[in-house]
Amino acid sequence: MSKELPLKVRMDIRDQWDNAQSSVREAIATLKKVLGHTIEPRIEWPLLWGALKEKFPDNTVFVPTIVRYTISWYERLSARLENEAYADWAEQLLEALQDGRWLSLTIEAAESKVTRPVAKWEAKFATFNFYIPKTEPVSQAKLETGLDKDLENLFNDDAKDDDWAEVKVEAISTRPTLPPARVTAVAAPIGDELPIIERMPVLDGLARPNQLFQSTAPYILIVEERGATIVVQSSHESSLELLSSYLNKWSRGNPNDSQRRAILKVDLLESESFQGMFDTLTVERTMARNNGQPINPAFILAFVEGVLGYQLVSTVGACKTYKSTTLLK
Repeated sequence: MSKELPLKVRMDIRDQWDNAQSSVREAIATLKKVLGHTIEPRIEWPLLWGALKEKFPDNTVFVPTIVRYTISWYERLSARLENEAYADWAEQLLEALQDGRWLSLTIEAAESKVTRPVAKWEAKFATFNFYIPKTEPVSQAKLETGLDKDLENLFNDDAKDDDWAEVKVEAISTRPTLPPARVTAVAAPIGDELPIIERMPVLDGLARPNQLFQSTAPYILIVEERGATIVVQSSHESSLELLSSYLNKWSRGNPNDSQRRAILKVDLLESESFQGMFDTLTVERTMARNNGQPINPAFILAFVEGVLGYQLVSTVGACKTYKSTTLLK
């Protein structure tokens, strides 16, 4: 494997991409059972890494992200083919694949400022193209929504999408890039009697916890009074960080403390379960002699609902559970 790649990237390619037991190979095999064709992914790792490395300062995230994108492409296509509502679309796809001697999914970097991975069909070469944007990792929800949109319009010349209308490909090979030849597809109506078919995500297609829960709604947040301490736990790390910063900025100094420390002691605690992630915030008095007056939780609750936009789901004793379905940047 090319020494142009960092050691960690090479190891991840070996373990998560080339490995015959990898989730990528499982996704390929699953699609073959449904489609009757093997679609092999093709990727020039040194060129893709060179085009995208600025967006992946932590190179341990690079290969898992490409793996997640690729698995999602196979999974969304498999799900569509298994859904009877898209039977006409499936027939049209099979007709388009008849002339393909060796079907492939070419994965390349996109030049234009697209905001998500984009899938296209190139009839001239009977290949699928998958363009990876020069952005930070895209959320799973945005990825799957975009892929469904691309597949729906795969053979539609009139389809316009700002995410891929001006996609240009990095010069990865010498073959000419030709505009795809497409025919108009008519999507089958989805009847109420047909169930929605969704696949369980595969393990290797899921990002690290700090990335997965940052970009996956709903966010869950729990506020609990434990004696003289208020404990806030959340699946969304950034919510805790903002609350912590706000409390530390505005907490008043204690005139009875010779060190002039703030009255409130606010601590962000690293998760015991997941590495590199904060999932708990504690608020207590810096000087706990005789416990003093109880800490007023109202400002924390108001911040959670009014500033962060969480909604109260349930209250059990001194424990309140909140939920937010809005993705926060």
